[in-house]
Amino acid sequence: NEVVIKSQRQILVGLCEDVRVIIILLADRLHNMRTFWVLPEKEAKEKAKETFDILTPIASRLGMSNIKGELEDLALRYYKPEVYFEIVEKLNQTKAERDNLVVEMKTKVSEILNKNNIKHEIKGRAKRIYSIYKKLDKGKKFKDIYDLYALRVYVDTEQDCYQVLGIIHSKYKPIPKRFKDYIAMPKANMYQSLHTTVL
Repeated sequence: NEVVIKSQRQILVGLCEDVRVIIILLADRLHNMRTFWVLPEKEAKEKAKETFDILTPIASRLGMSNIKGELEDLALRYYKPEVYFEIVEKLNQTKAERDNLVVEMKTKVSEILNKNNIKHEIKGRAKRIYSIYKKLDKGKKFKDIYDLYALRVYVDTEQDCYQVLGIIHSKYKPIPKRFKDYIAMPKANMYQSLHTTVL
């Protein structure tokens, strides 16, 4: 498609000259996609496909994960609306409600760790709709997606990692067969952490 080729060319030229051009392009597309409901369905679908094919990979390469995530969610909404709204219905919560739940989880876990005098930092996220779609597309059932909400607890030492795990498991019921010890057995890229899923 000539329009897509032209867009790709503009992006490549922009990358060669000045990365700020790309950042502005991504911000502009995100701003526009938030109001795609005003466009004719066919045009919105074409722009969504272009976003998937060209813009989200570039946002990913630039490390702009929040913009990439929102672009993917919005692109899915207009490119495959039936899939998007089916997931939204199953979640039965808005993004704001899900984000608030993560904040609440962070607060509760932080209070528990503070009581145990463990120095820590916590980051959290509600899984994005596009990420859920990718798991469903690979054949996973919605009820088997356990990481709709996730927290990362950062501590100073390996010993603290295991202590935090023990405290979390004593307060919240762990789900069997959902524990991974990447400290004792690091991944090939040397990533180290403990993964658990709790109710």
